[in-house]
Amino acid sequence: MDKQTLLQYCLDKAYTYLDFPFKGEDYAVVKVKNSENGKNRIFAEIFTLKGEDSFTFSTDENSALFLRETYPQTVSRGWHCPPAQAKYKSTVALKDFDDDVLKKFADISYGRALSKL
Repeated sequence: MDKQTLLQYCLDKAYTYLDFPFKGEDYAVVKVKNSENGKNRIFAEIFTLKGEDSFTFSTDENSALFLRETYPQTVSRGWHCPPAQAKYKSTVALKDFDDDVLKKFADISYGRALSKL
């Protein structure tokens, strides 16, 4: 899956929008917003890191640890995440996972973000 396809998959979810809160146009952030209270949450960060198209997503703490321990060469602590969020966020190169797995990561992250609103 390429960056644009993953980005569109994320933006096709309800109540989502694209933002670029970090420096550079190559660091796309997809947020979900609660229209009632105005709160929003990041659930997908799609960018290029060291020449690789990459994706940062959120899971629960145990799942993030499991993924990093199971796939130490392909799943790392969330890049560009403050220490308090790093235990929940993981970063992967898009080339290292098939489309269905990347979609699953996006779905889990989206669900977590919605539950926090």
